[in-house]
Amino acid sequence: MRARRSSLRLHIIGVIFAIITCILWARLIRIQVVSHAFYEKQAREQWTGKRVIEPVRGAIYDRNGRPLALSSRSYSISLNPAEAQKNSKEVIAAVARIARVGKAAVKQKLHSTSKFEYVVRKCNLTEAEAEELRGLAGVGLHPEPDRTYPFGSVANKIVGFFGVDGKGMAGMEAAFETELRGQPGWERVILDGRYRVHGYDMYPNQKPVDGNGIMLTIDTAIQEIAEIELSRGTNRFGACWGTAIVMDCATGEILALAEYPSPSSRSFSSMVDSLWTVRSVSCVYEPGSTFKLVTAAALLETGSVKPSDVFFAENGSYNMKFARISDAHPFGYLTFREGFVHSSNIVMAKATLNVSRREFYKFVRLFGFGAKTGVELKGESSGDVPPVEKWSKRSLATMSFGHEIAVTPIQMLSCFAAVANDGILMKPMIVKAILDPQGTIVREKTPVKIRNVISKQTARTLQSFCRDVVKDGTATGADISWLEVSGKTGTGQKVSPLGGYLPGKYSASFIGFIPAQNPRIACLVMLDEPDFAYRFGGLSAALIFADIARDMAISTDVFDDVPASNVVRETAGGAERAATPNFIRMNVSAAMARGKELDVAVMCDVDEGSIIAQDPDPDVPAERDRPVRVYVGVPADTSTVEAPDLLGMSLREAKKHIIGLGCTPSILGSGVVVSQVPPPGEPLESGVVQLKCAEAQPPQEEDTDSDQGKNQDQDTKKKNQKSKQTHKQTQKNKQTNKPAGKQKQTR
Repeated sequence: MRARRSSLRLHIIGVIFAIITCILWARLIRIQVVSHAFYEKQAREQWTGKRVIEPVRGAIYDRNGRPLALSSRSYSISLNPAEAQKNSKEVIAAVARIARVGKAAVKQKLHSTSKFEYVVRKCNLTEAEAEELRGLAGVGLHPEPDRTYPFGSVANKIVGFFGVDGKGMAGMEAAFETELRGQPGWERVILDGRYRVHGYDMYPNQKPVDGNGIMLTIDTAIQEIAEIELSRGTNRFGACWGTAIVMDCATGEILALAEYPSPSSRSFSSMVDSLWTVRSVSCVYEPGSTFKLVTAAALLETGSVKPSDVFFAENGSYNMKFARISDAHPFGYLTFREGFVHSSNIVMAKATLNVSRREFYKFVRLFGFGAKTGVELKGESSGDVPPVEKWSKRSLATMSFGHEIAVTPIQMLSCFAAVANDGILMKPMIVKAILDPQGTIVREKTPVKIRNVISKQTARTLQSFCRDVVKDGTATGADISWLEVSGKTGTGQKVSPLGGYLPGKYSASFIGFIPAQNPRIACLVMLDEPDFAYRFGGLSAALIFADIARDMAISTDVFDDVPASNVVRETAGGAERAATPNFIRMNVSAAMARGKELDVAVMCDVDEGSIIAQDPDPDVPAERDRPVRVYVGVPADTSTVEAPDLLGMSLREAKKHIIGLGCTPSILGSGVVVSQVPPPGEPLESGVVQLKCAEAQPPQEEDTDSDQGKNQDQDTKKKNQKSKQTHKQTQKNKQTNKPAGKQKQTR
């Protein structure tokens, strides 16, 4: 009986084992055969990962191929607190030292309950520092794309910056994010038990497509000149902010766009700074007397007035029944030309009575006001031009001198450029070409003609009007004795949000073109809320314009193809000291003849060639019997010549030194030489010496009035506080740079 029970138990156990074995085999067959693909996929997902490969972001260049923004690599450092606490002292010391953060901050991260904590994002590390961090348990090192800006803050508002996530946050970096970013790729990686990268799998991957580059129309040399002179002038005249734009009249290409103050940092946190807004295209203002160019264009083009028509300027004050019109200076009888030259509001208001509202409105719109220009910058405003139906009785009269209309600086500059371009309005452009990752042009942008606004004859008449404004009118401060300048000043009142105008708040502007005959470039300078004494554009903006134009003529090749007859102008004689004539860009024989004509001794070591420098510089006061030494760029074998040490020299001295060696200077900036390529002692194989210059910092003076001033915008006021401390010294330094000439009416 017992044997039978024992046998039964064995049979039961055997059956159970058989059933279990069958179940296991069935399960095994299901896993290995029936659901093989499913479980293989799950396993692969556990021990492999898909890692994104970021593309190389496209570069940004100026019109001459100088890099303004380049891609680079940086690292983000992270911690796994649980792992890092095993060797906390070593981790804290190493991470704090290499990441340049406080030990307390690292220690705080170690006490986090999270499995992942960033210590710092995007910091630059040496290979040795990176290797040291890789050897620490619990420390993560993550390569990330970064950006390098070789010219620092030059054109920073145009170029912009990109954030920690690799997306453009401002300027061109944001506007052309799709072109610059490219297409990311991916790769499979093998993970260990703790999900850390252990190696690379041999499975297919996808290569990233690098981003395209962008070539701007900006010229870095002109941009830096504009920024330096604008910052100097904005502080000198106590303005809240200012803008300067330089444009090629024939093509609409923007050669420089400077604004001051500008952002001091490209960090992500700086996005809260409103200074990243490009106010030249987004902010509107009443243009004041610069808008008289549009009024004159409409009246002359329609034949409503002639330049010789005479108007009575009412001795400075006139009641037109619907409004009282005033002039800054009293005048009697003036021709229409004289009314424009001396910026008479009364003459303009009376003259517009000869044209209909709709005819005047048509020309305002033809010049592009009330519509976006289409420039490739984000946030552009169209301005505000009220439709004729909403005009009051006084609108036509007041709009004739720039009231009751809101414009942007870029619109006003385009208007003046159209007049300088014989009446042809061009679309402003700031992007010249799109480049592939290898630097080859894949899409070139050509200048776009919008329309013919006025006839060539009318444009030439207006050009002569603007020339007289600088010679004898309200803008004598913009005159340069050896470079013919044309333009118009403007003083606009600031509109109150509650209606009417803010008392004592003005914008001062000057818009001009150079040279007066066959203009090449147009330039706008506008200051917002300058000190009351400098509210007239002729006393502030015009002087900044002259400084920019003078620096461009001496330090760049913009006017190299301008005939000498348009550049050289005779200086007044009879004084013991006189402004030195300009011989730059003339050949030696022409300079000798010109010197004889002006009774100036000209000295040169060669008999022919093009003059590229002189001593004294043009327009510098000098004794009348002092000879002018000119320097010619003579090709020479410089391969065996060593580069001289030019650091600390003035730009003038450095240029003459380089030319004396038979080399060609390439100049960026103005002031004192701060760096050079090739460095001192290196052979001059290319024959070109690149100089980077910066302004020497004047000694600080205590300014007891620095806290006084207008009720400025809070953010702007903070930016200007440090600048205003040097206001007195800057003002003193600029006295010697004021162009000679009578200061007449300064409307």
